[in-house]
Parts: sequence; C-alpha cells; structure tokens
Amino acid sequence: MLVHSASQLLTIAGAPQRGCDLGHLGIIPDGAVVLHGDKIFAVGITSELLQAYPDEERVDAKGHVVMPGFVDPHTHLLWVGDRAAEFEMRLEGRTYLEILAAGGGILSTVRLTRQASLQAMLEDTRPRLRDMLTHGTTTAEAKTGYGLQTDTELRMLQALLLRGSGAPAYSSPTFLAAHAVPPECK
Repeated sequence: MLVHSASQLLTIAGAPQRGCDLGHLGIIPDGAVVLHGDKIFAVGITSELLQAYPDEERVDAKGHVVMPGFVDPHTHLLWVGDRAAEFEMRLEGRTYLEILAAGGGILSTVRLTRQASLQAMLEDTRPRLRDMLTHGTTTAEAKTGYGLQTDTELRMLQALLLRGSGAPAYSSPTFLAAHAVPPECK
C-alpha cells in the first residue's frame, strides 16, 4: 500500500530521542510511505514514490499528517463506574482524603468494579480504547488494579485479554493486584 500526498510525513527516524535531542520529527513535506504487510518498506517524497511504485494500492492522505502511533506505557484502562462528581468536589477545594471519606476516590471505583460482570467490564473498556485510538494511541499497556481481590483482578485480566479480539488498538495487559490497600484489610 502506498499512502501519499501527506501534508507532512513524520518519520521520527534514528535513535530514541531524549533531553536536548527531543523534537527531531524527520518531517517530509508532501510525504509518502510504502507498506508491505505490517512493515514500512519505503518513505520519501510523494512524486518519487508514486513513480517508483506504480502498482501499489494507493491511499490519498492530502491535508493530513501521517505519523507513527503513540505508545502509552501506563494506563488504567479497565474500571467500572464514573468519578466525575469528584471533579466538582476538587473544584470546591476538597482534599482527596475528604473525597475518600465521602465514599469517593479509588474505593468507589473498586466497589463498582468488584460488582461488575466480565461483560460489563468489556463494555466499559472498549469505548475508552476507541477514544485512545481516535487520539493517536495505537498501543497501550493496560493494568488491572481496581479489584483489589483475587477473583476481581483475574476477571479484569480476562477482560483485558478478551478485549484484544477485534479491538481497534493493541493493549498489553499487566496484572497489578496491589494497586492500593483493600478496604477490608485496613
């Protein structure tokens, strides 16, 4: 496949960038990329690659930036519940401990996640993963951690593994059983 006519093609070629070396994007204006399977075969200026690969299937990226996907190495992708009300409490000046004492915080998420079925976990997780992909994340490490008990943590891990089939982005599951102290162990 030949993706061509990108306003900018970002190659981010070379060694990993750190410190003062950050920001070298390897921008090719009017760029193109040739893909064979899941491998990048060639990159360059559109006119050159169109001429060199006339028989490739083509995708016109005019008006777009083509770049590598983001890799998110630390996510808590899977939980059940909604803690949006806590945002308002924070705006009112309440501390995390006050929110926790009022039944919010991680323990509210733990409670709802423990009550959730495997199907509910999958249904809550898939839209988050789609949103991540929409914003450019193609690979994410996804932790368990909101169960704080063996059966829930294993159910969460199962949901993360099942979620992989047919998902729009790739996630690498991590078993994080000791995310916080369970309320029954205080």
